[in-house]
Formats: sequence, C-alpha cells, structure tokens
Amino acid sequence: MNALFRFLTLVTYSLLSWNISFGEVFNTSKSFDLLCLPQYIDHIKEDTRFAALCADSVFVSNIADVNSNCSASKLCNLYSELHGDKDDISRCLFTVQHLDSLARDVEWAKDILSVQPQLSYILQKLVENGYSEYWDNTIYPKLQSHIDGYNLNKNLLNNIRQSLTDFFSPEFLSDTQSKIFILDIENAFNLSDESFCCTPLILNLEIEKQLRLNFMNIYIHENLHNLYLSPELMEKLCNLDSDPFYRSNEDIAQKHGEGRNEAFVVAAEVYISNNLGIRDNQSVFDEFSQYVDGSLVLAPIIYVNLPNRMPNESYNNFLIRLFDSGILKSGVIMDNYNNAMKDIQSKIR
Repeated sequence: MNALFRFLTLVTYSLLSWNISFGEVFNTSKSFDLLCLPQYIDHIKEDTRFAALCADSVFVSNIADVNSNCSASKLCNLYSELHGDKDDISRCLFTVQHLDSLARDVEWAKDILSVQPQLSYILQKLVENGYSEYWDNTIYPKLQSHIDGYNLNKNLLNNIRQSLTDFFSPEFLSDTQSKIFILDIENAFNLSDESFCCTPLILNLEIEKQLRLNFMNIYIHENLHNLYLSPELMEKLCNLDSDPFYRSNEDIAQKHGEGRNEAFVVAAEVYISNNLGIRDNQSVFDEFSQYVDGSLVLAPIIYVNLPNRMPNESYNNFLIRLFDSGILKSGVIMDNYNNAMKDIQSKIR
C-alpha cells in the first residue's frame, strides 16, 4: 500500500480520531511514580516523613541494589506489560511482591527479578511511611499544575499524528492516541503499548528553550521507538563495531544509556520535526552535534539520505538499503558523518 493510498484512506479517520478531548492527552500515575522513586529517591529526602527512612542504611543499601540492576523505565515497562493498575498503590505492591511468578517468562526482566525482594522492601517501606498521601497532596498537585499550564497546540498535534502515520507506512501506526504520563521524573521514556512517560519540566516553556527541545519533539521521538527494526537490520548495525570511529562514539552513547538503535530514532525525529517546522536547520545541526555529546554519528548520515527513501519502503528496509549500498559501512562512517554534517550546516541561514 503506497503512501498516497494510505493518505487517501486514513487521513479522514486519523483527523477525526484525533479531534478529541485534548484534556485526555496528559495523564498521571501514582503507581508509575512509586516505581520510579528508587531512581529518584533524592526527590523525597527533604520531606520529614521520609527523612529517617532515607537515612536508614538497610533502605539505602536496597536502593543501591535496585538501581544497579534496573532503571525506572524498565520497571514501568514491565509493570505496563503485566497490565498493572496505574493508580492503585495496593495493587502495585501486590504485583511487585509477586513478580517472581507474574514475570518469570519475561526474558528481558531477569535483572529486575534478581532484585525483586529489595524492590518489594523499598516500595513497602515507602507506602508504610505515607507515600500514597504524599503523592495525593504534594506530587499530584504539582504535576497537574504543569499540565493545566501547558498550551497544547492541537493542530500541530494532529499534524504530527499524520506525519507519523505517513512515516510508519507501509507499517500501520495504531489509531489509538498514545497516552502521555507526566511523572515526577527528570527524563522521558516510551512504553511498549505506544504510550510514554515524561518529566513535567518539558511542559515549561522556559525550560523547553534551555533544553533545546520541546514536548512535541519528545512526543515524536518516543512514538518512533515503536517502529519495527528487524533482526537482520540489528545484525548489520552490530557489524559496524569494526569501524573505529563508530565504535568510539558508540561507547560514549552507551555510557549515557543510549546507543544502538537510538540513532535510527533520532534521525527520524529530526527529519519529521524539520519537515513540520518544529526544528529549523540550526536546530537540526545542534541536535546532531550535542545530543548524547554528539555520539550518535549514524543519525546525520541517515537524515541526509531520508529524502531518498522510496515510496512504499518501510523505514526498516530503507535502513537496510543504506547498509547494503555502502552508505553505512565499516570504514566509511567518519567520512560520511563529516559530509552529512557539512551538508546540514550549509543549509543554515
């Protein structure tokens, strides 16, 4: 099915499905915030009800064990895959206490299961010390204030949705609106059900400017993590480890918790954002130069070649073609990266 046909058949439905109550775009989740808290334990250290707990050596030791084996994003993803209740703390605790049986068949969750007793202990102690009431009276009002104060551009959101639909073609992007959970965290990460979690800081216009990106960039980025990437493509990517320039930059990216397929997503996000006018050419250059210390060196190469993506060619197959044609090949990455960045810089006015 080509892009034109998809446009004709889906545009009306897509726009109708997205002209909904935009008050439902942003959500909160007491359970997700609780699961994120081990990674963001500093957020509660100044509150008197948690002061003694955060000074307890056993509690601190358990926090360290959990954080060394799993991240907030992985915990929330596992909880989401298990269809955990997003707001009921007692159900959240029950799920965590029974992870050894509920998630024993989830291959990627082994590190989490290895610290399940410590995680269960931490969350139980937090709840016993009043976390639920603390969230209701302190966290939720703060998050809701950010949500209420954000001027959501509904037309742009509709345009983004259409652009994502076109970019995913011939794959199918779910017609269900992605849920956006605003949490008491300092980053953003996607969930496997096409929703994602995000810091409230990105809903602040001044902070948006300081961070060189905005909520719409993040929204596009996290949705693009749902693109299909085949084992064949990932094998070709692994073969680039023999390229010294790529490998040295990949090491930097992985120290930031990024790397591997992240360059594919960043290239696509910047391309869509530029086409929509969310990013100008200076922003494109800055993103590739500065994001993760500029270590995603494949991203600008992919970006400058995206106009050559063929009709009805999936993004996965387009990327495979870049490998097969020698554009993404061990030994040429540094030259192609430098040429791509020069090309991008030449368009800055």
